[in-house]
Amino acid sequence: MTPSEARVISSPYRLSTGPDRQGRQGSASVGTALKRLAPVMADQRRSMIAAFVATIVASVAALVAPIIIGRTVDLYISNRDFTGVLRSAAMLLLAYLAGQVATYVQTQQMGSVGRRVLFNLRNALFTKLQQLPLDFFNQNKAGDLISRINNDTDKLNQFFSQALVQLAANLFLMTGAAIFLVSLNPRLGLAALAPAAAVLLMTRATGSWVKRRNTASLQSLGGLSGEIQESMSNFRVVIAFNRVDYFQQQFEIANERN
Repeated sequence: MTPSEARVISSPYRLSTGPDRQGRQGSASVGTALKRLAPVMADQRRSMIAAFVATIVASVAALVAPIIIGRTVDLYISNRDFTGVLRSAAMLLLAYLAGQVATYVQTQQMGSVGRRVLFNLRNALFTKLQQLPLDFFNQNKAGDLISRINNDTDKLNQFFSQALVQLAANLFLMTGAAIFLVSLNPRLGLAALAPAAAVLLMTRATGSWVKRRNTASLQSLGGLSGEIQESMSNFRVVIAFNRVDYFQQQFEIANERN
C-alpha cells in the first residue's frame, strides 16, 4: 500500500480535513445548524420562549423611554406643567423598572439554557466518541480532540447564553428605532438608516472570509493543543533520547501556524 492510498483510506476518520476544492465544507446555513442542534434543545423550549418574551419587553421599554422623555419636554416642561412632569417621571420609572426586570429574566433564562444545552451536547459527544472506531483515535491526537471539543462546545454555550439574546434584542431595537425614525421624518429617517445598509453589504461580502479564517483558527488551535498533549505524554522518551530540540522545533511550527 502506497502512502497516497493510505491517506485516501484514512480520510473519513480525520477530524480536520479542511474544505474541499469547491469550498463546500462549512457552507451549511444557520437553519441547518439549528436543526442539527434541535435534539439537545428539545427540553429548553419553555425557557427560550420566556427569554424571548422578556427580550421583547426589554426592547419595548427601551423604545418607549425616549418617547416619554420627548413628550414630557414638548408638552409639560415647555408649559411649566409640573404635575405632568411628575406623572411622566413615574411612567418613565415604570418603563425602566420593567426593562430591568425583563433583562434579568432574559439573562437568567438564557444562562440556564446555555448550561443545560452544553450538558446535553457534551453527553451526546461523549456517547458518539464511545461509538467511534479505534482508527479514529489512531489518526487524531488526543490534545486535538480535547481542544476542539472544549472550544466548540464553549462557543455554543456563549451563543445560547449571550449572543442569541443580544442578537434578538438588537434586532428588535433596530427595527423599532427604524420605524420611529421613518414615521417622524421619512427623508431624515432613510438618511440615518443608510449606514446600516452599508454595514449589511460589508458583512455579507466578508462573511465567508471570516468563516474560513475562524475555521482555520480553530484547526490551528487544536493542532497546537494536540502537539503539546502528545509531547507531554512522551516527555520521558524525549528526555531519554535527548530530543528536546525536536520538541522545541515541533512546538515552534505549531505555535507559528496558530
